[in-house]
Amino acid sequence: MKKIILFVHLFVTIIAAQYEAGQFIDDIVFTDSDVDSLSNIVYSQKSTKELISSGKVILISFFNPG
Repeated sequence: MKKIILFVHLFVTIIAAQYEAGQFIDDIVFTDSDVDSLSNIVYSQKSTKELISSGKVILISFFNPG
């Protein structure tokens, strides 16, 4: 059952994609949260351009089943 859900998810993602590989996107800024060594929640602002320039890959999924 998980394979079928994964296949449908990938199929819908590919069909509904608005951007193609290599296209430029607008800079998106979002709030990230993390927990420090004292168990405090630390919030920080991150942007897509920051992450991409540091060599990280960004995967945005709007169909996360949980």
